[in-house]
Amino acid sequence: QGHRRRMTRPLSLTFHGAARTVTGSCHEFQLGGTPLLVDCGMFQGSRTLEGLNAGAFGFDPRKLDAVILTHAHIDHSGLLPRLAADGYTGPIWCTQPTADLLEYMLADAGRIQESEADRRNRRRDRAGEEPFDPIYTEADALAAWGQCRPVALEEWFEPAPGFRARLWNAGHILGSSSVEMEAGGARIMVSGDL
Repeated sequence: QGHRRRMTRPLSLTFHGAARTVTGSCHEFQLGGTPLLVDCGMFQGSRTLEGLNAGAFGFDPRKLDAVILTHAHIDHSGLLPRLAADGYTGPIWCTQPTADLLEYMLADAGRIQESEADRRNRRRDRAGEEPFDPIYTEADALAAWGQCRPVALEEWFEPAPGFRARLWNAGHILGSSSVEMEAGGARIMVSGDL
């Protein structure tokens, strides 16, 4: 009596990485028709894992409302340039130190992708195979970095419709954070790396 039940929309979670492996962190939260990512990292390690970096995303980057990034390590941030090159134009929410690190780390990752493609193409040309394209370029990396929207630790912000979030110091590397989110009547903590 007198208590009203709040109507909530169901919140779903899909793992696009860091499931059955500890690399390629990428978590898609969906509320109604609003998709949001926490992290978009590269797979690192074996050739099989690294091959996943060139595969199609399990979602349409053009339809994402936001990305929240826990920290700058490449296994959490390394596919942001590809995400942007594939049509994501929204904000990448993170701490200021993470944004500062990304300027250099993503650009370096882009140069590595370009030099790896050049190396493979020199070998492949001798075999008469199709040219190998880099996963992304330094220019793609700098474009993604330009999408960063720094937020202060412990301050609530609204990354996408229906989502509230705040970042907590994770103590992993400079600027690293855990993401606390409220959406669909649930409160979630995505730890990142501790």
